[in-house]
Amino acid sequence: NISAWLVPLLLAVGCVALIGNIFHARKINKSLMLDIEQAQADAQVSSNDSKDCTKKVATLTEEKNQLTAQLNSANAALTALQEENVKLPIDSKAADTAAEKTEEGKKEEGEKEEGEKDKGKTEEGKI
Repeated sequence: NISAWLVPLLLAVGCVALIGNIFHARKINKSLMLDIEQAQADAQVSSNDSKDCTKKVATLTEEKNQLTAQLNSANAALTALQEENVKLPIDSKAADTAAEKTEEGKKEEGEKEEGEKDKGKTEEGKI
């Protein structure tokens, strides 16, 4: 008669174990659902941050391109000024040479005019 009450006892213990398993599974499912919700919220925040970062990168890239263009134009201007600076001593020497020639020409003309004036005074004195 042990077998008469052993089977219902084993069935009752099995039912209690199954009910405990059900409650444990519900508890784990709730925990997993909270983890999934947290992961989705984190993913949404990351997505928003990614969009913001993409916009910032685009803005910074545009600014970099503008600054690069300004730098290139400044470098071009610098190169032009340096080339002009190299030409200045050459032009300066040419100008100095031309000025010396002009001064020599003026001196010669001045000497000629003085000579002509002296001749005119001498001729006037003779007359």
